[in-house]
Amino acid sequence: MDNILQGLNPAQRTAVVSEASVLQVLAPPGSGKTKTLTARVAHLISERGLQPWNIIVCTFTVKAAKEMKERITSFVGSDLSRQLKLGTFHSVALRYLKTYGQHIGLPKDFGIADANDCKAILNRLIKQHGMGITVGQAVGRISQRKAKGDSIDGKTKKSVEQQEFDLLFAEYEASLLASNLLDYDDILLRCSTLLRSHPQCVSNVQAVLIDEFQDTNNIQYDLMSLFAQHQNVITIVGDPDQSIYGFRNAEIKNLARMRTQWPDTLTINLEENYRSSGAILSAAQNIIEQDESRPPKRLQATHSIGLRPVLRKLPSAKAEAQWLVSEIKRMQSLSGNMMMGSDFAVLLRSAALSREIESALGSAGIAYRMVGGTRFYDRAEIKLVVDYLRVIHSPDNTEAVERILNVPSRKIGEKTIKELREEAQLNGMSLWSLILRIAQDRHNSKTKLTTPNRSGLAKFVDVILSGHKKIESWNKEQPSVVDLINVISSKIQLQSYLRSKYAAEMSYEARWTNVEELMAQAAELTQPGMLQELAELDALPVVEHIEQRSESDQDVLSIFLANIALTASAEKAADEEGEKVQQVTISTIHAAKGLEWPVVFIPACYDGSIPHSRADDHDEERRLLYVGMTRAQALLYLSCPIKDTQRQETSLSTFLVHKGMSRYFEEHGPSMSVSALNGLCITLRRQCPIETKLTELKATLERDEDNYWPLNGEEPFEQLAKWDHSRSGSSYTGFVSSRTSVTTTMQQNFSTANATIPVQQGFQSVAARYDELMAQAQIKKLDQRAAEQEKKAQQKPEQQPKGRKRPIEGQGSIASFFKRPCPSPERDVESALPEKPVLNRPALQPLRNTQELQPTAGFMTAIQKMPSHKPRSTPMLSKPTISRSASREDGENAGGKYVFLSSSPPPPDPEDEPIIEEPPPAPRHAPAVPALNGFRPASTFHTTSMQQQSSGPVRKTLGVKRSMNGWPPPKRG
Repeated sequence: MDNILQGLNPAQRTAVVSEASVLQVLAPPGSGKTKTLTARVAHLISERGLQPWNIIVCTFTVKAAKEMKERITSFVGSDLSRQLKLGTFHSVALRYLKTYGQHIGLPKDFGIADANDCKAILNRLIKQHGMGITVGQAVGRISQRKAKGDSIDGKTKKSVEQQEFDLLFAEYEASLLASNLLDYDDILLRCSTLLRSHPQCVSNVQAVLIDEFQDTNNIQYDLMSLFAQHQNVITIVGDPDQSIYGFRNAEIKNLARMRTQWPDTLTINLEENYRSSGAILSAAQNIIEQDESRPPKRLQATHSIGLRPVLRKLPSAKAEAQWLVSEIKRMQSLSGNMMMGSDFAVLLRSAALSREIESALGSAGIAYRMVGGTRFYDRAEIKLVVDYLRVIHSPDNTEAVERILNVPSRKIGEKTIKELREEAQLNGMSLWSLILRIAQDRHNSKTKLTTPNRSGLAKFVDVILSGHKKIESWNKEQPSVVDLINVISSKIQLQSYLRSKYAAEMSYEARWTNVEELMAQAAELTQPGMLQELAELDALPVVEHIEQRSESDQDVLSIFLANIALTASAEKAADEEGEKVQQVTISTIHAAKGLEWPVVFIPACYDGSIPHSRADDHDEERRLLYVGMTRAQALLYLSCPIKDTQRQETSLSTFLVHKGMSRYFEEHGPSMSVSALNGLCITLRRQCPIETKLTELKATLERDEDNYWPLNGEEPFEQLAKWDHSRSGSSYTGFVSSRTSVTTTMQQNFSTANATIPVQQGFQSVAARYDELMAQAQIKKLDQRAAEQEKKAQQKPEQQPKGRKRPIEGQGSIASFFKRPCPSPERDVESALPEKPVLNRPALQPLRNTQELQPTAGFMTAIQKMPSHKPRSTPMLSKPTISRSASREDGENAGGKYVFLSSSPPPPDPEDEPIIEEPPPAPRHAPAVPALNGFRPASTFHTTSMQQQSSGPVRKTLGVKRSMNGWPPPKRG
């Protein structure tokens, strides 16, 4: 007893030794729920005297079941622990169907339809009926209907779409039945049917224990009730704050449903967290408490407060990925390599967000692994061998027959296979039965078959029958799935097939190694004594008044195929691979549930990502972020790019903008002081690195602080300054003031004029500087015109028309609005734009005598030959900006569609020649004025509408005349 309770806190001890028949243990992240549950199982066996074979323990993953079994073994020994009925819901249900399935009409050799089988059936039916539903949608709706235990109701009035789905569902079920298959949901449904109609099957069950109860759906809840229907001794462990599988039809309401069904339910809360630092727990708790409908629960950290989580803003998704990589490198160096690659995890709301991160890690040479990559049993060569085994075991599996009938090629095309399947359906037989009869000349097929077709069918039949003969020989010799695989490999010449098919990929050896791995698994299964041990593990206790199905040697293939169908091989492969090589883990938050890492990054924390744009339940999205944050032990990073991967602007996640949230986060990565590093080592229970190693590794860093990207999410200085090759700067100190000296140089009819200009701190893009210069020249030109009009007005008094008010003083012309004294500049600008745009500059000073410059034809010709590209002043958004050169018909205001008018323009002088600017605008030369000495034409590297106007011929515009003084009055009489 002391051994079982050793190391448990008071709440955990209470849960382990509780005498309550129905017990709910609510265990938040890192509170030791697995330890508590395994200790309770051991307590029920050793202290309460329950027999292990009468205890059912259900988990959600193979990995969790394996971990629990190892811990229970340490308490009660292997002899007792191996007799527990412990496994996933599907594996436990399958044991009952294998043993008692005949009582509900299940044949002995029924198979399990994997995801490929289900999709193939649905794809065929959808095409056959021309339905407007995708295969993915159909799979989800069928699974949802089965998980909720719904049946087709023929009485209720339904829409056309619902009737179409009912037809699809019915034909899908009929196809599974014809192929002697059960899909994954059927395993639970049929077991539920069995236990309802034959409750004596579980009359021996003394206790039922369920892990991760918040993830159960309706049918799993029903199974729990049916398992415990005789004794009603139930213990569940769960956390409503971690209910994140709503898309798998998980019901968070099952906790309340359980308390209603068993009113005497005792609830115990585990409140101590043994995983995360206090700062991480505080931030996560603040987020989950935004859901006011949840029951209040405390979460107490057992570690020190530690370093505050980071909430970082970055300019783009690409910059976010680069920052993430830089933080991994920085933390590794500042920790003296105490933290290795496998200590870091990147948790994503959806796998589609991994592209930029994978690219950045690959460019930096950092090894990483994707959780949920190509599974071992999903690889083409493995699926091929397994499909042959499935057809040998159950030839009526039409979907598997279709997949391998022409692999390797037997000159049987898809059209022929389709026609054979349709013929088999018309004759009420399986595809295999039809092929066998054709090959044995016992059926006159209506399908047109060529000689190569018939030869191919005969070869296929020979492979399957050879497998049957091998199985029949197992009565006289030791059963061996390996020998069966060798028969298949020899008959179809598997090595030659793989060598020829994957020659271009250079992957033949790796694929054949996978086949050898499959053989090794099969060999392990058929080791002396292994079959008997497996039979004992799967066997259910004998109960009175109900018959059990007996096992035989031929069932070794059935056991092997069932293990393949139910085993989550991806988990095992990923874990083993991660242990051998130090790799950063990239995973979805859903796949990371139940796991932990010293350092966790959660990128893309913006609305549309988390909460997801297609999410119906925002409370579940909040719980998802909570689960992701509580995977971190010592360091937690959240980040939000200002622009997403589509370069669309983002908004920080709704869950992170609540009042008071900012005090739980730092704006940048932590500075790793000696005390902070010591705290990190204590939290992770690791030895601190020596000081000399820390100093040595710190010296290798380009930056030992997270200060490259600005905290407000803007681009760093180096990125902004890349357009200005004449300036240098640093992201640490800001922009450095300097003085640039440039001279005037004549080059092929145009000049580049520069002067000594003081450069101040700040940044201005080329486009912005260009616009200011052109606006300055525009104002000067308008001032000149206004002055000429005033001069003419003094020579001849204005005659205002009747009924018009006298203009307000000071608003007689546009000049009164723009005109201002022109201070004498400290320098003379003797020509216009410099060869390289000046980005850092003092306040603008007006150009002198710009209106008096006389552009030469040669100069304008040279300018027009220059490229019309205009450097972008803002980042590209979803669509690129199209750069267009100005038309010769563009007016002087073409760059911006504005006309400068005063509020009360005076009437024009009839003797004046007004400037007509009615669209389309006509080009017009400025009046020729002798060029002043010392001035040269301004130059620019951009073609503008004003320059093109000056170079074009003079053309008068027809239509109503208009001037800067307003519209002319109508002529009277």
